[in-house]
Amino acid sequence: MNASLPRFAWNHVPDTLPLLHLPSLPRALPHPRQAANNAVPVEASEYAQLQHARVLLNCYAREVAMQEHKLAVRSIAHTRLAPAALRQYQGQVLDIQLPRMQSRFCVGVQHVSVTGNYDYITDIYLQDHQQTWSVASWREIAQLIVADLSLREGTAFNADLLQQIEESIATMQHLLEAQQGKLRSLHTDSALQQYIRSEQHLLTGHPFHPTPKSRSGWTRTEEKNYSPEHGARLQLRYFQIPRSWIISDSLDEQDLSSRLQQLTGHGLQADSKHIIVPLHPWQADWLMQQARIQTAMGAGEIHDLGCSGKQFYPTASIRTMLAEDGSAFLKLSLNLRITNCIRNNARHELAAALTASRLYRPMKAEMLALFPHFHALEEQAYLSVAFPEDQQQSDRQHKEIEDGFGLVLREGLSSHLAQGITPMICAALFGNGQAGRLQVAALIERFSHRHSLSLRQGMRLWFSRYAELAIYPVFYLLFEKGIAFEPHMQNSIVGLAEDGTPVRFIVRDLELTRLTPKAHKLINAMQLDEHTRKEICCSDEAGWTRIGYCLLVNNICEVIATLANGNHELYLELWACLRNILQSYLANFPNPEAARRIQGLLSGEPLPVKGNLLIRFLKQADRKAAYLPLYHPLGVVNEA
Repeated sequence: MNASLPRFAWNHVPDTLPLLHLPSLPRALPHPRQAANNAVPVEASEYAQLQHARVLLNCYAREVAMQEHKLAVRSIAHTRLAPAALRQYQGQVLDIQLPRMQSRFCVGVQHVSVTGNYDYITDIYLQDHQQTWSVASWREIAQLIVADLSLREGTAFNADLLQQIEESIATMQHLLEAQQGKLRSLHTDSALQQYIRSEQHLLTGHPFHPTPKSRSGWTRTEEKNYSPEHGARLQLRYFQIPRSWIISDSLDEQDLSSRLQQLTGHGLQADSKHIIVPLHPWQADWLMQQARIQTAMGAGEIHDLGCSGKQFYPTASIRTMLAEDGSAFLKLSLNLRITNCIRNNARHELAAALTASRLYRPMKAEMLALFPHFHALEEQAYLSVAFPEDQQQSDRQHKEIEDGFGLVLREGLSSHLAQGITPMICAALFGNGQAGRLQVAALIERFSHRHSLSLRQGMRLWFSRYAELAIYPVFYLLFEKGIAFEPHMQNSIVGLAEDGTPVRFIVRDLELTRLTPKAHKLINAMQLDEHTRKEICCSDEAGWTRIGYCLLVNNICEVIATLANGNHELYLELWACLRNILQSYLANFPNPEAARRIQGLLSGEPLPVKGNLLIRFLKQADRKAAYLPLYHPLGVVNEA
């Protein structure tokens, strides 16, 4: 692998962008066509393995080495211990010690990153307990990290995690192989087509997750048929269910059955005692294998009506489907482990999603007046199935079957598309490897050219606009209303004007919205059941942790890292822009809690970062994830 890569000049934006490129990233945002012409062909298997080696190092650096002060970045000239091959590289070296394993990692990086958003530009080198250096494979890195965590936590070696990493690599390789040679259009697609492509283009996944493409339970054929990265389009499958078994709720009075029939176009008819329920076709197959469903079908209580109706696009979450015209989303259940969790829709989660929408709806007029460029997609209705008790089933099996039918009807993007806005899922642009950076390169060039700005000026202005669109309304909802949405990259959509200007920030997936004590009085008036209340209510600290991690770490940090792209000076300039935005928010919306949090950040207090590696290693539920301190440059950068 090349130890250093050339800078690329900027010229003009081509009509198409290649999908797969050299895994080592250039030191400046590359011109797409030149990047394609200069790239060294890399096998998808090598790319996938290298990407996982890097995300494992990302996770370990943030969650363990930084916490234990076993990490340093220094010039190679000032690095006493480094392999001979790395000494030929003139630049910065990331040095991570693993004293429990008597080992260390060294890798060339483009610049210092306080937040751990490193760009690796050399092989990763491992020094073992015998002081011998070698290029480390993903497996060596994974085994060493898991063994180190076993000693740290006093637990057994987690072989399951190694298997999940290997499965994630195999999935990523398969997705990359399917994408090789394909081109995507930037200018000829409609806004809706561009949005769909953004949902389909998360090729590398979460940059701080040890198994970003883990999907346990799918065959390669199923993966091809149902994965967004394969450009899947599919019809839903329908079951006829007794109406008396249906549990549903809606924000509006329109009959949910009629709304689903209109949306899906299934053309099927049910009598007044039954309702037709859509399912993901894979989920339907899974349910058909369950004894309770087989019994109900044998008794004529439910009927499998097969696949029909309109086609839907799987979005980045895999289980959420977008209608062909973009008018609505359907969040369906999948009894499939995707990264951390089995992705079915538990009834209390469905109720929590609708509760958040019901609580937010009366605030929309105020939010529109204050923040006209912000929008939260409503969860408009939900449906679940309550099967009669079966003495032969355990409570767990009974719940698993019921949750397997759960669905949420979510507001679509029609109103934004009608205004000439091009929505893009943020995770496709930021934290999405080279594919995302190539798109951002084209976007920033277009924006800068239209506004007669230098590229550096364009990046700063674009970032400031994006960060303000995102931070102002999300902070206002937290500090003034007690509402903590979950605006991480995959839940955030940026709406772009024709010239590339960010003009809309859209938050989706309100299921995991949390309400701090400021909103508890409103919740009391809604007379929620105890389970839903416990699910949705949280402390002020937990609300801040959610926003601090999802918005500032998972979202804004990735935007800064992508735009700076290894340029340390620009990296600090963007953090200075963020400092200005936080100060400006406080000046416009003074609030004691906001002042405490923002002044704390500006004074250098850490942000909360989720321990994705630790929770996977400890085999814990996602809700039990530890949040660790992550330091940042806000306390030391000068105002922009």
